[in-house]
Amino acid sequence: MLTDRVLVGLVASAVVTGGVSPPRSHERPQSVRPSCEDCHQALAATFVQTAHYRTSATASAEFVKGRFSDGHNVLRTRSPGTYFRMERRATGFYETGVDSVRNTTRTERIDFVVGSGRRGQSYLYWRNGLLFELPVSYLTGPAEWINSPGYPDGLIDFGRIIVPRCLECHSTFFGYERDPRTVRYARNYRLGIRCEKCHGDGRRHMEHHVAEPGDTIGRFIFNPAHAPRARKVDGCALCHSGPRELRRPPFSYRPGDDLAAYLDPPDPHDQPTPDVHGNQVALLQRSKCFRSSPDMSCATCHDVHATHRDVASFVPKCLGCHDTSQHPMADRIGGRLIADCIDCHMPNRKSHAIEINTPTKQVALYFRSHAIGIYPDVAAALLRARAGTDSR
Repeated sequence: MLTDRVLVGLVASAVVTGGVSPPRSHERPQSVRPSCEDCHQALAATFVQTAHYRTSATASAEFVKGRFSDGHNVLRTRSPGTYFRMERRATGFYETGVDSVRNTTRTERIDFVVGSGRRGQSYLYWRNGLLFELPVSYLTGPAEWINSPGYPDGLIDFGRIIVPRCLECHSTFFGYERDPRTVRYARNYRLGIRCEKCHGDGRRHMEHHVAEPGDTIGRFIFNPAHAPRARKVDGCALCHSGPRELRRPPFSYRPGDDLAAYLDPPDPHDQPTPDVHGNQVALLQRSKCFRSSPDMSCATCHDVHATHRDVASFVPKCLGCHDTSQHPMADRIGGRLIADCIDCHMPNRKSHAIEINTPTKQVALYFRSHAIGIYPDVAAALLRARAGTDSR
């Protein structure tokens, strides 16, 4: 989930407000005024269920997915006598590293959840005005505690600092406090991805439309649907184009700006890969579909206001441009694989960033590639799997 890059770019930044729900604990309070959901109730109702909205939260029972009951709350390691224990107490959720050989322990409270929980979650804690990643994360599918990505098995390490660039993609805003000697995170923040992350500060927009309720044109707000393709894609690329060096301070990018003025371009020698922090935007841009379709953007297939988990639901997007009768394998596929356009042409690939190490097994997660293309080996495997299923 997070990287060990140095702490950079901690600067003061203006607070943006708005959103689709009241502020959570510690978030900057807002005066009573209109909110996005007052006029966009249907969008707000579905958006709060998305992984974007839930990508970070305070560590409450509503958002922490890990299992804390006896028998499910210990992560063993390969190092003799070293293990982690997760506990739920009256004061919150905690992780404890135990080294019984040296007779040492360390305990920290879980303060923030990072990750919607669809695949898993990692956890952060406050210390001296900074945020650190806890050494144990949770994998939702198999309901297992795992070493946090990048943490060696058997090492009790609570020292991984969270840099602003991580928070920029996992929250809407994080403020900073500065003095001549140090820099610390402030307690005014907005967790999760809220409306203003993609649409900009909505205060003037709301004030105008409250005063002029008959105006049906969305004024004083950035609407990606009406922007050039490059600006549409930039909004997604802010967080979905892999690690890139900053040209401007974190949280200074504004929706509709040219991202090239904010982030360095990706290294042209790097081959983009589908992964948790992979450059999915570059993979899409290299695809023939993208290059041949001037209007195609991320939003062509993804509605960020709603949750889409069934890959078959994306098939109509493919069929909007492609005639299946012209498919080179139409005689073999027939109607069997129409629902599998995505699995065949955007296959899942093994993660190189997240490896799950336990004393008994090593497994990896898989991420869908946005390099839309022709993969003969994938197609052959799907055909074989379908043939086996059909013969039963």
